[in-house]
Amino acid sequence: MKIPIISWHARLACVALASTVLASCAVNPNGPVGPGGSRGTLGSPNMSDYFYHKDAGWTYAFTNVEKIYNSDGSVAATLDGSNDTVRTMGYDQLASNGDSLFRYQISYRVANAYAGRPFVTINYVSATHADNTHGAFVLPGDTVSGMSSMSGLARAVSADTILSGIGGYVRTTVDDFNDTGNYTWQTDTIWYSEHLDSAFIWEREGGTGPIIKERCVFLKDFHTNETWDYDVINEPNPTTSCDVIVDDESWTVPAGTWNHTADIRIKTSAVDDYDFNREYKYYGCFAGPIYQYDWWYVTADGNSFTKEDFTRSLISLTHN
Repeated sequence: MKIPIISWHARLACVALASTVLASCAVNPNGPVGPGGSRGTLGSPNMSDYFYHKDAGWTYAFTNVEKIYNSDGSVAATLDGSNDTVRTMGYDQLASNGDSLFRYQISYRVANAYAGRPFVTINYVSATHADNTHGAFVLPGDTVSGMSSMSGLARAVSADTILSGIGGYVRTTVDDFNDTGNYTWQTDTIWYSEHLDSAFIWEREGGTGPIIKERCVFLKDFHTNETWDYDVINEPNPTTSCDVIVDDESWTVPAGTWNHTADIRIKTSAVDDYDFNREYKYYGCFAGPIYQYDWWYVTADGNSFTKEDFTRSLISLTHN
């Protein structure tokens, strides 16, 4: 998808204007497209209404819960991780392509061993498919014959900052929901932009570098079964995609009910195996992310497998 860039003349003209005009220019230089959209069948024709609020002062609080299952499908254990919060900071600056950037801060907990946002090595075994077997993540510290490794894909960061479709497994690994260790609280900063009614996430490269566009969270007025590249930073060879499961449904979380909610699956090709790992994110119109559900299998020996899952639910949404 090619995105037009504001000319340098237009940018310089905007900068040269008085401050009141600059504010007007910075609020919405290139999108969204406004009412009507390409299909107009969703709760709102503007994709920005499916992400966190853009104005400053909103606080989102989420619970994080992990469940571990017995072989018969019953729940063996329910573990409560720490809550995390997202705070909207409002308009921040213009991006390198001239679009407005809105800033968000996410506060969350990690075990001390994962403080500083290191990359997490993900080991896994794939399904053979020969006898309907499934693959699994290999538990940290264990080695299984024939396992594969992913490195440089997932960092020990928040569920909002992570770039791949394995957020639940990473969060439950780096936060240790057993509550038996020592922990560090971290705050990540991300930015959001809109361009021609598509929505993007930006981050600082390497944590300290320039702000770069990394994810496409919505592609215009999406509809059921539509797919697009999620990690646009890796184009032309992205590893993750968004698949729209349901474009418009009602969904209830502790914070309330959203009548127009989109269920979008985040699909990471490396581990998207038969009965292995799935991630779903639910975006409520006029709220943003309200729910996430992941499930996966883990193994320590390649012979026995345990199913686990992760839910992240919005419990409160307040404005100062």
